[in-house]
Amino acid sequence: MAEYRWNTSSFAESYDQSAHAVHPYYLELQDWLLANLPISGEQPVIVVDLGGGSGRLMERILDQFPAVTGVVVDQSQPFLAIAERRLARFGARARCVLARLQDPWEEQTGNRLAAVVSMSAIHHLLPEEKQTLYGRIAATLLPGGELLNADEVRPISDAEYRREVLLWNDHMLAGLASGTISSEFQTAYEKWHRRNVEFPDAPRASGDDCLQTAADQLQYFESAGLVADLPWQKSIWGVLRGRKPLR
Repeated sequence: MAEYRWNTSSFAESYDQSAHAVHPYYLELQDWLLANLPISGEQPVIVVDLGGGSGRLMERILDQFPAVTGVVVDQSQPFLAIAERRLARFGARARCVLARLQDPWEEQTGNRLAAVVSMSAIHHLLPEEKQTLYGRIAATLLPGGELLNADEVRPISDAEYRREVLLWNDHMLAGLASGTISSEFQTAYEKWHRRNVEFPDAPRASGDDCLQTAADQLQYFESAGLVADLPWQKSIWGVLRGRKPLR
């Protein structure tokens, strides 16, 4: 298996500093998630961030909701090292779990979660892995709890998807040229370009960009017993939301 690209400290640190430039809607999506988490009052609840990386989103959640305990799940030790430093000021309210999304991370988070959030992580899973993950997430949620997956979704039209891929390619090139995106990303960009621009029809493996349409994924939500919708979308980014019924 190829080395996981985030398993170097320099790359993780560069992404932590450049994420808002790499992801065109990074802060806008975080703002939306914070405004729409199913949390109110002072009742202690648990929120999990899957693929939470360096803990930037969880930091904002814990700052805004003093009764929340947050758990960041990620498979990158360098990312979690940054998250642990960032979240240390919250004491016992913050934990980090080293695990792949395909692993039984819920054994360490429990199954009474108010919300599971994720940003730009789940699209790296194969279709069957996504469907299995959504079912496992549904089992962890409290009644009324929500899964909020802010991720990349594939347009129905192949031509539209190709157009969006080329637009993102231009965005990365401009960022690398201007220095707003760290030069640490040059090698990762070149690998992404080969997979998604030069050979877009090559077979996909877990860890590649395995984008699916919102409709397909919302059907996975429904199959897991969640009430599903797509409340936010711009370009190829959207929020896939699933709410566990109260009964």
